Amino acid sequence: MIFLELFYVFFLIGAFTFGGGYAMLPLIQEQVLNRGWAQQEELIHFIAVSESTPGPFAINMATYVGSVVGGQQGGVLMSIFGSFCATMGVVVPSFVIILIVA
Repeated sequence: MIFLELFYVFFLIGAFTFGGGYAMLPLIQEQVLNRGWAQQEELIHFIAVSESTPGPFAINMATYVGSVVGGQQGGVLMSIFGSFCATMGVVVPSFVIILIVA
């Protein structure tokens, strides 16, 4: 299922990347291009939109990729669910680590 795959990919990216959103960019690029979720030119547009919107870059990037991939499954609700899955995937590892430390 594509939504579990979105969550899993962004969970791994969030768990094994230190240094913020720009450090995640090569991993996001590799995963998105290898899985056929977007072409190189589309990925450049993803980066431009993620940089220009307010908020953390990694979360914006995950949300945008999830929205596009979910939208390919059909409909607005799938797009919203895809963005939710990808965003949760990138946020949950940091959240769990902070809970353990606290």
